[in-house]
Amino acid sequence: MEIVNVKISSKELPLVLAVDDDRIQLRLVQDLLVRHGYAVKTASSSEEALAILRSISPVVIILDVMMSGISGYDLCTQLKQDQKLRNIPVIFLTGEASPKDFKAGSNAGAVIYITKPFKPTGLLNAVRMLCPVTHG
Repeated sequence: MEIVNVKISSKELPLVLAVDDDRIQLRLVQDLLVRHGYAVKTASSSEEALAILRSISPVVIILDVMMSGISGYDLCTQLKQDQKLRNIPVIFLTGEASPKDFKAGSNAGAVIYITKPFKPTGLLNAVRMLCPVTHG
């Protein structure tokens, strides 16, 4: 798996891809992670995410479940079947909170399932656990 880091000045930042059809949620996630040492690329649909993933391999992917077109569950399943992308950890960040949803997320291949509204520290800790920011 190719790990992509974004070089900003002399510091390389781990790249996270966030996918959500709610632009406000995307902005919240992006602002949080950028403030804590990550570069963030966003996509507003699964189809846009697939196009982006042709050219980058982020260290973590954060997915919403309910999106028009391809659902987050289906996108995660596709990613896990792709040799180039299967090892990228996926975090579901979604309003879907039933036990059935948690099971579907796990079955699709996600490693962490966080429900909305989310606590910023919870999402940040999940990303840090999967990809710590290294300084120096």
